[in-house]
Amino acid sequence: MNILIVSRDIITNKMTRYLLEEVGYKVQECVNAKDALDYLNESRTDLVLLDHQGSEFDGFELCRMIRARYHLPLMFVAEAGTVQDRITGLKIGADDYLPKPFNPGELLARIEAVMRRYSDEFSTAHLSYQPLSVGQIHLDPVSRQVLIRDRERENLTEREFQLLYYLMQNARCILSTRQLLQKIWGFEYDVDSNLVPVYIGRLRRKIESDPLKPSHIIRVRDLGYSFRP
Repeated sequence: MNILIVSRDIITNKMTRYLLEEVGYKVQECVNAKDALDYLNESRTDLVLLDHQGSEFDGFELCRMIRARYHLPLMFVAEAGTVQDRITGLKIGADDYLPKPFNPGELLARIEAVMRRYSDEFSTAHLSYQPLSVGQIHLDPVSRQVLIRDRERENLTEREFQLLYYLMQNARCILSTRQLLQKIWGFEYDVDSNLVPVYIGRLRRKIESDPLKPSHIIRVRDLGYSFRP
């Protein structure tokens, strides 16, 4: 399992890294938000351990940014601060908040608990999807692959799969950006995000013959997106 630590607390980072690597986890450290986001974009990460008190970044804002782009476990490991700090961290999307200094055994136990919850959610999600075909596009919920015209097979990330599945389920319907953000990312409020066009672009590159002239995932100006067989 790959864990990303985002913190400027070098001493705690060193201790945490040693602890995690001792039990078999792979660990990467970043000390600022840009490096953390670049790493998440380029590398597989199973869990983020985040400190919100770094002088180079606002940990709460970074948590919001990660939550807007990725669906993965995230824990704050930070100075105890105030009760409001812990409430804020959990409200903006953290799965847990462990105050420093912490007991090593408690950190490992909390990591296992968070990963267990995500594992249960992932298993439930797999059971809820059935194979889906619309025109010449076929989705396999087990392999998370899309088969195009019975000959081209592309791997999908979890979020790409969820978005394409929802579009295909509602083929020929126009789905607004707000609907997609609510259904796929779970946003229950208006949010200024380019998530939808970014992921639409990724899907087009995988299923369209010409991504610049799409024939399947169509943008309907001022209204949203529609899947066409």
